Amino acid sequence: MRVSIAHKILLIIGFTITLILGVSTTLHVIELKEQTLLNMSEKANAIVSPMLSEIKTLTKDNTVGSWVLKIQGITLKGILANNTFDDLKTIYFIDQNNFIAAHPDYSKVDTLETNQTIIKQLNPKQNSIITLDQQYAVAVPINNAQDENIGYVIVSFSDIDLTLKTKSIISNAVSLFAIYLLTALLIAYIIIRRIILQPIEQLVEFSHAVTTGDLNCPINIKSRDEIGTLASGFKMMRAAVRQQINSMHEQHSQLEETVAKRTQEYLDAKEQAEQSNQAKSRFLANMSHELRTPLNAVLGFSQLLQDSETDKNKRRYLEAISISGSSLLNVLNDILDLSKIDAGKMQLDMERVEIPTMCHELSMMFLQLSAQKDLDLQITSHPEFKTPVLLDSNKVRQVLTNLISNAIKFTSHGSVKVHFDFEERENDGHFNIKIHVKDTGKGIPTDQQALIFNDFEQVQGQRSSEFGGTGLGLAISHRFIKLMGGELSVISEKDKGSEFIVLLPNIEFAESKTEVKHRNYPAISSYHFNPARILIVDDIPYNREYLESFLSRWSFTIDTAINGEEALKKVEENQPDLIIMDLKMPVMGGLEASQLIRSDDRFKHIPIIAVTASVLKDDKAQSSILTDYIISKPIHREHLIFIIAQYLD
Repeated sequence: MRVSIAHKILLIIGFTITLILGVSTTLHVIELKEQTLLNMSEKANAIVSPMLSEIKTLTKDNTVGSWVLKIQGITLKGILANNTFDDLKTIYFIDQNNFIAAHPDYSKVDTLETNQTIIKQLNPKQNSIITLDQQYAVAVPINNAQDENIGYVIVSFSDIDLTLKTKSIISNAVSLFAIYLLTALLIAYIIIRRIILQPIEQLVEFSHAVTTGDLNCPINIKSRDEIGTLASGFKMMRAAVRQQINSMHEQHSQLEETVAKRTQEYLDAKEQAEQSNQAKSRFLANMSHELRTPLNAVLGFSQLLQDSETDKNKRRYLEAISISGSSLLNVLNDILDLSKIDAGKMQLDMERVEIPTMCHELSMMFLQLSAQKDLDLQITSHPEFKTPVLLDSNKVRQVLTNLISNAIKFTSHGSVKVHFDFEERENDGHFNIKIHVKDTGKGIPTDQQALIFNDFEQVQGQRSSEFGGTGLGLAISHRFIKLMGGELSVISEKDKGSEFIVLLPNIEFAESKTEVKHRNYPAISSYHFNPARILIVDDIPYNREYLESFLSRWSFTIDTAINGEEALKKVEENQPDLIIMDLKMPVMGGLEASQLIRSDDRFKHIPIIAVTASVLKDDKAQSSILTDYIISKPIHREHLIFIIAQYLD
């Protein structure tokens, strides 16, 4: 419940008046009681003083006190009958042994005084006033002629007079209290209303007006007290609010202009970013196509030559070409997948890796390059690596390709040694692989060893004309190793060679991870097909020639087309059993041609294997809707013939 300031002040005033009148009335009642009791004591003395004098006279000859008291008791009824005090109730004597010696009621004479309240408060030296039920008893000590106490005379008075006077005082006090209180509250309310409430109501009204935005509400308070000071503060606040609002209106206008301008800039930037992103996507698609297409021929024809070449040296050269082409393809995959790198979404592709096989492939890749500089190239592994392990082989291969290539590049004589070391861990079944790439080359100064892992950083003083490079190889390698949870470090001294150490932690053998499977395609010689017609559609002549040469070993009838339009004609002329369709071609692309084939009930059953050089997922997703299978360039023969076998009997 809300209590106003006026009510609070009136409550305080009422409480104060009540407290003052209450204390005053209480003091008045106490004073009245004390005066009444004093009067009772004086009246008792006046009543019994003749008897006390006579008692002293009678005891001069040592008469026994109790007998004297009994003699005086004869006069008690007469005293009560002739009493002029309306409140006198009774008079009686008690002796030293607390026995009643004389009493108006003879039946009580010689009985023991039983009122313990009276007995406890008897005082032989002075009068005692004792409060009893509806009466007061005054005990007056009685002394004999020798001034020895021989008993007491008890004079009882009614408390009716004191009660009536007390009630009268309280009644008067209550009446005065009501009059004073109402008068004081009325006067206080008028004063409070005028001096406090009305100004406060103005201030409250002003505050509500300001809250609703009305700054013209008047304040007519001219007092020089605290409320006047408060009113002045409100006026100053109103002026400040007006100034602030004007300033806010100006800022709001400026802000709207700025927001409109920035919004337009944002929209322009967004449109430009979208255009840039589309341009980047087109660039990636074009670059992927332009690089993968010739690489497809390089790998394809080298594999065809390996099948027919019997000279060991030439086969070794062809094997090196194939391995280098595969490594180049892996590097190309990572470089062209810029969207993943930019978004930080590059993921590990764990697969079954045979470390000795990787060592052999690396040796073949750098055999001729090291032989040209007469360097001793040794790539070895720990005996524990006879069992395959789980690694992202493409990224590990790219890292080692960079490190070995640099080691050979910066070593003019001596050796380059690579060793895969095995570090067993305790009790968890995992182990660490530590790869050492050590050379006897020019070395790296200590102050530059931390810089070489940064983008576009090379050793100072290094001549680009002699060594080439962009400064990206070690930076990419460092990121790949960190992605695998490992470390790439270097130990080197100038002119004393370098040792790069790759630490790959928490590795496990392939057998301990059954959910990871590695595709091993059957040998090409194991396939046998019934006669079938295959249509090869590609705008690049040597791609068509490579596929035609590869498939000619089986009883296939091969038709070729240079674009989608020509492919549709070939399908009309001689319906094929399977189509190998390149997606990006002039005149009509593979997607459009596939869509037209799928829309024709005569040909929609023909399996279509799409061949693409794109790395963009959107392109592949769109292709998967219209074709039966998508294979990426460069085409691996084992993969291609395995897929063909799925669709041909």
